[in-house]
Amino acid sequence: MPERAATESGIIVVELSAEHELEADHVDAVVDVKASSFFTGNAAFANAKEVAALVRLMEDLGVQASAFTLQSVQAETQEGLLTRSSSALYTVRIRLVDMARVGDVLAALSGMKQATLRELRWGYTHEPEARQDWLEALARESVKKARRVAAGLGVTVAGLHRFSERTWESRAFGNHGGGAYGGGNEDVMPMAPSGSYSLKRPATTSLGFPVSHRKKVHVMATAEFQTHPAPES
Repeated sequence: MPERAATESGIIVVELSAEHELEADHVDAVVDVKASSFFTGNAAFANAKEVAALVRLMEDLGVQASAFTLQSVQAETQEGLLTRSSSALYTVRIRLVDMARVGDVLAALSGMKQATLRELRWGYTHEPEARQDWLEALARESVKKARRVAAGLGVTVAGLHRFSERTWESRAFGNHGGGAYGGGNEDVMPMAPSGSYSLKRPATTSLGFPVSHRKKVHVMATAEFQTHPAPES
């Protein structure tokens, strides 16, 4: 836990930072399905045969029916006439919570002629709670640090003057580098047509798709404490 402390005009400034890793606990696979018939709403899952085939394949892998959400339907019409026989492009979201089966699901999707994996959205359900715990730990440590510095300077801590915190993210693994990402509990990874995304750790299948995902969360806290001279003994 890197730390820095300084004093200026009766103020002790303590700066602490820490780095943590989060592993995704679910992933949303966004899939485009090209179908030969047009339906809207939940009827698409039963009546559009290509979409129904996707559902059956996923159910064979243990994916529950409640995991499927129809996000959009784009109809392809001839001469401006929209009928049930119009072809359509369905965008389906599949939420996977059994992370041990992600590789099997991705392998099955890659074998479907009418389905294309558009992106993976990695989710971290407990991230907000974890971030709060990490911040509280830094706040407690900043108080301890300020008191140690004050003792060395022959003063005492009078109270908190100002406190600020900052967090940023970078992927723990992957070929995207260490760029910063916005604070959220979901990480989106679009799929290239060639399926070129891969992990640098041995958590991948021969598909080239990542089957697990982690990210690093960096937390920094800056606390300023007022001081006053220690009472004479």
